[in-house]
Amino acid sequence: MTVSDAELDLDAALTRLDAAMASLRNRLRDHMGIAGIDLSVVQFVSRAESGSRPVRVKDLSAHLGITGPAVTNAVDRLEQGGHVRRRPNPDDGRSRLIELTDASRTKYHAAMDHTNEHLHDLMASFSDRDKARFVRIIDRVIDALDGGAPGL
Repeated sequence: MTVSDAELDLDAALTRLDAAMASLRNRLRDHMGIAGIDLSVVQFVSRAESGSRPVRVKDLSAHLGITGPAVTNAVDRLEQGGHVRRRPNPDDGRSRLIELTDASRTKYHAAMDHTNEHLHDLMASFSDRDKARFVRIIDRVIDALDGGAPGL
């Protein structure tokens, strides 16, 4: 069975996208002075804050697909590094909410402003119909990737 040129181009495009995302994440880790999964924690907390959603260890664990103790270790590192703080959860005295420190929030947003500007410019060049189609395509690619790892 042969693979068509269109499929090869798609594979190459997805490989380039993956490499670009990995490069961005590495630059962000360097800029923030953090490593590994800690950037994913900062990104999730930042997005949640933008949507006025509280973040608990349980939320991070579900999103990242790692255990509560692993998330707690990451939050501990980030708290010791001055990136996040814990505060009491007003709705549940047994849990704590995780938020970015002002300095970390400012540093992360400043780092992302340039990238976000380029992404907004790109999306502004799309019609509403093309934007909707693009989102559907991304969702389908994500579904394919989520279902693609054998034996897990």
